Amino acid sequence: MIKIKTLKKIKIFFFKTPARTIFTIYFLFALVGSFLLWLPIMHKSGVKVSYLDSLFISVSGLSSTGLSPISLADTFNIFGGIILIIILQVGGIGIVLLIASYWVFIGKKITHRERSIIAFEQNQFTMKGIIKLISNAIIVIFTIQFLYIVMMTTYLFIKQPWPMSFLESLFHSVFLAASGFGNAGFEMFPTKNSFIIFQEKGLYFPQIITMLIIFIGGVGFWPLAEVSLWIKAKFRREKFKFSYISKLFVILHATTLLITVIIFTLLEYNNTLNLKSPLTATFEVLFMSVEVRSAGFSNTNMTLWREPTKLFMAILMFIGAAPNSSGGGIRLTTFVLVLSALYSFGRGRKQVFLGKKAIKDEAVRRAYTVFSLGFVIMFLATFLILLLEDIPFVIAFFEVMSAFGTVGLSLNETPLLSHLSKVILVIVMFIGRIGILTFIQMLEKKETINIVTYSEIDMMVG
Repeated sequence: MIKIKTLKKIKIFFFKTPARTIFTIYFLFALVGSFLLWLPIMHKSGVKVSYLDSLFISVSGLSSTGLSPISLADTFNIFGGIILIIILQVGGIGIVLLIASYWVFIGKKITHRERSIIAFEQNQFTMKGIIKLISNAIIVIFTIQFLYIVMMTTYLFIKQPWPMSFLESLFHSVFLAASGFGNAGFEMFPTKNSFIIFQEKGLYFPQIITMLIIFIGGVGFWPLAEVSLWIKAKFRREKFKFSYISKLFVILHATTLLITVIIFTLLEYNNTLNLKSPLTATFEVLFMSVEVRSAGFSNTNMTLWREPTKLFMAILMFIGAAPNSSGGGIRLTTFVLVLSALYSFGRGRKQVFLGKKAIKDEAVRRAYTVFSLGFVIMFLATFLILLLEDIPFVIAFFEVMSAFGTVGLSLNETPLLSHLSKVILVIVMFIGRIGILTFIQMLEKKETINIVTYSEIDMMVG
C-alpha cells in the first residue's frame, strides 16, 4: 500500500500540470534515446561512445539542435542511424503531437485533459479545433517530407556527389528529411560538412530543397494545417481565408530572412564573399540566412567569419523560429512583441499593436518574461562555460546561443568542451526545446489565485 501511494504521489508530482507532463515526457524520451544510442549494437565496429556523449546527442536530436561532440557518420551504424531518425522526427514534430496523431488514427476519444496538454504544447490558447489542427498539420508534414525524400534520393543516386548505392541514397535522404524539417542539422554522410561539398561542387539543387524544407519547418504547424485546409477547400470549390496568425507567421519569417540576407551580405562582402563568384556567394548567403535561426547545416566555413558576423548570427539564433514550429529560441513573435512594446511605450501608447491588431497585455507580459529569462539563462550559461574553458567570448556565446536556439551551428568547439560544459549545453538545449514558459510553469507548485488585492505604489526606474 505504501509503495502504491508513493507511486501515485510521484505520478501526481510529475504529471500534475500540462507543463510538468510535457517536461517529464521529453525528459524520459531523452533518457531512453541516450540509452539506446549508448548500446554497442548501435555503433560501428571498434567504436566506443561515452554515456554523456550519447545523452548529448539524444537531447540535441530531441531538441532539434544538431550540436554533436562526435562524428555521427564515424560512430553509428545503420541501427544507430534509424534510432537517430526516430529521435529527430519526435523532436521536430513533437512527442505530444505524434501521440495525438496516433490517437486520431486509431479513433481514440481524446479526453479534456489530453486536449489541454496538446493545446499547451502547441502554444494554443483554446482547445477548440485542436484535433483538426493536428490532423491537417501531420498530413502536410509527412507529404512535404515524402516529396523531399523522393527528390533528394533521385538526385543523390544520379549525381553521385560521392559513391553510394540506391539504398544509401534513400537512407541519407530520409535522415535529411527528418533533420531538415525538424531544423536539427544532423547528417550522416561519409564526408563531414556535406553541404560545403555541395557548395564547392556547384550542386545547388540539394541546397535549394533543403532550404525550403527548413523554412517550412520553421514557419509553424498552424500555417501548415491551414495549407491543408486551403487545398481541401480548393478541391471542394469553397472559399477559404487564412487566419491572421498564419499570415503573421509567414510574413515575419520571410521579412526576417530578407533582413538577414542584407545584413549578412554587408558584413561578409569584403571577407568570405569577396573572392567567390556571384552565384556561389548568393547561395552561401541564402543558405546560411535560412539556416541560422533554426537549423544546423552549413555550406561555408564559419570560423572564417568576422567577429561582428558571428555575434549577429548568435543573436539571430537567440531569436529563433516561429512559435508552434520545429525551431527554438525565444521565438520570433516574442522578439517582435518586445520591439513593438518598446515602440508603443516610446510613442506614449497604452496598447501594443502588431499590424492592425492590438495585442493583449498578458501576451506582452509573457513576451517580456520569455525575453528576460532567456537572456539571463544565456548569460549564465556563457559565463559558466567561460569559467570552465579557455576560449574566446564570441565562441562560447555562439555555442550557447546555438544550443538555446536549437540551431546546431558550431565553430568547431563542441567536441573539445569539458564534461561540465557539455552538461551545461545539454540543459540549455533541453530548455530551448520545451520552451521558457513551460520551464517556468513546470516550477510552479500549484495554481495560485489572488484573493487579496494590495495597494499599488510607483517605483523609480531607468
